[in-house]
Amino acid sequence: MPTANTALRVADLDFNSIRNNLKTYLNSQTEFTDYNFEGSGLSVLLDILAYNTYYNSFYLNMAANEAFLDTAQLRQNILSQAKLINYVPASRKASKAQINIRVTPLTSENQTVDYIVLDKYTRLLGADIQGKSYPFVTINSNTAQKSAGSFFFPNVWIRQGEVITQQFAMSANNLTARFELPSANVDTESLTITVQESSSNSYTEEYILSTDITEVSQNSRVYFIEENENLNYTIQFGDGVIGYRPKNGNIVIATYLDTNGAEANYVSKFNFIDPINNLYTGNVRVTTVQSSSTGTEKEDIDRIRLRAPQYYTAQNRCVTVRDYETILTKDYENIDAVSIWGGEENDPPVYGKVYISIKTKGFYTLTNLEKENIKNNLIKNKNVVTVTPVIVDPDYIFVNLRGKIYYNPALTTKTSNELMQNVKQVVKDFTNTQLNTYRSVLKKSKLQAAIEASDPSITGSDLTIYLQGRQLIDLTTNKKYYYNFKTPIEKGTFTNKLYSYPQITLFDSSFTQRDVFYEEVPDSFTGVDVINVINPGINYTYANVSITGDGTNATATATIVNGRIRSITVTNKGINYSRALVNITGDGSEAEAQAVLQARNGILRTYYYNNLGNKVIVNSDAGTIDYDTGEVVINSIKPSAVIKNDYYDTNILTMNVVAGEEVIPPLRNRILTLDTNNVQSIQLEMIAEK
Repeated sequence: MPTANTALRVADLDFNSIRNNLKTYLNSQTEFTDYNFEGSGLSVLLDILAYNTYYNSFYLNMAANEAFLDTAQLRQNILSQAKLINYVPASRKASKAQINIRVTPLTSENQTVDYIVLDKYTRLLGADIQGKSYPFVTINSNTAQKSAGSFFFPNVWIRQGEVITQQFAMSANNLTARFELPSANVDTESLTITVQESSSNSYTEEYILSTDITEVSQNSRVYFIEENENLNYTIQFGDGVIGYRPKNGNIVIATYLDTNGAEANYVSKFNFIDPINNLYTGNVRVTTVQSSSTGTEKEDIDRIRLRAPQYYTAQNRCVTVRDYETILTKDYENIDAVSIWGGEENDPPVYGKVYISIKTKGFYTLTNLEKENIKNNLIKNKNVVTVTPVIVDPDYIFVNLRGKIYYNPALTTKTSNELMQNVKQVVKDFTNTQLNTYRSVLKKSKLQAAIEASDPSITGSDLTIYLQGRQLIDLTTNKKYYYNFKTPIEKGTFTNKLYSYPQITLFDSSFTQRDVFYEEVPDSFTGVDVINVINPGINYTYANVSITGDGTNATATATIVNGRIRSITVTNKGINYSRALVNITGDGSEAEAQAVLQARNGILRTYYYNNLGNKVIVNSDAGTIDYDTGEVVINSIKPSAVIKNDYYDTNILTMNVVAGEEVIPPLRNRILTLDTNNVQSIQLEMIAEK
């Protein structure tokens, strides 16, 4: 007699499977052989049992998932797991801007003051391009002396947000010495904690944030911070063993910025709300040095899930490359990408240094002050003593596209302009996904494939990739300018060649100022540098060496030892060679040799167009081009002006070259990008096929 199947399949946890498993189980029992589970009241009971089982299984699965950092979905649970490895998620960060301030007292205001003070937390109002306003405050106190009837504050840093000050009383009832900051928009970087002796005694001590518990003694005036279950930040003091615990009756004063975070980036217009030095409100002129940037949102759960284990692995020290990356991106939220390498990898090597290149989210370079803050506040106490950190700027190389896109009008209802807009969007999407990092690889074929796949009507493309370097022109000093693309560049043709933009003003040979461009000299070829013997051959008593190719005048002689050609010496390098073949004749046989051309060099020259539209050469030896290494050098110049226009309004001179390779690999400090704000970066023509 067969045995009844009494086992429940507990691994099937969807509702229908659970119900069917229960039904199968009951059918196998002798007590229920006569029951119709579809038609009887037991069908309702089966539904209830199945639903209850499904509900409980879902709940238990969720509970199990929420117990692990890599599967938890609720922020409170992720915070709890991160706390176990001493990881504090980053708060919102206030956007920062830099301004110049000039105060010229009105006749109705005090004219006798020799200096004035711009107090910390003096309030301003900033407005973005849409006209939306945001509060800003000065970060530090600044002093200015009167000069020529006015006071000037240069390069003043301001931060976005409202200054909030809250007080908490220490008492015997607060056993944990914890206090919650009620704002969800706290910038913890701006947080200052001071402890006042009492309501009747104004003496205060400032407490600092503890970043390393091993350095905290029982008398250390420190505080700790964490994000609590309410998703607000909580400050906590020591217990008298690890950190000093304020006394009962002390008043805890917390001051911080309540900020809009990333929303307040790109604000460029500012006006003061508060009077300067509590005196001047009239003639206060504010000019923007650097629009607001670096504002960020609170660290999201995906970033916490990724970063917390890395931070724990680093153990708050900088030894490996990954340690540096973890520490920097944890504590400096505006970092978009970072590249780190040891000095021994440089050419020539520089031992005892580690180089750090930081790409910010706003595509700007760090100021010297920001670099020093990063080194002193983030790296100094975590770095190996014998290693010196050096922060260098990223080497941005901008990609510009030129060419033609071919399409069949019969295969689309879109206009030529609509197709062009689609192509431009594809290029921008390609830039966002394939470029903009230190590890970017630019593949021309991949870009063309993306363009040609953007619409069924596009039948092909003919693209030329230009690489653009940018240099800030100094109008006060005579100096050379270097553009190092670090990849081979193509020798120019009539249609595609090196060019500079915009014009700069230089003196010609008659000391007349000319607004000039740079270009490469056409047909700039090279000579034969050396000849390497590949096979010495046999039985030679004499040998003649001849050089053929597309150049002229190259000559060489052979040295024979024991019937073999030991070496070949170039006696005349010749000119205009882009290829050269070595031919050996004589009474022996089998000898072979290979010519090595000089580094492919070109020449820069400057020119302008006269009133008749004719090109006039100003300087025929204005710089050099190394086509193999991609280095372009402008000989020493001191321009009197950079000609500004609708496309360029700064003292930046761009050098544009044709990429010599189909694939441009990554380099440690190079970032390939496309300036989507520049209309000249994508210049394509739609060609309708007949």
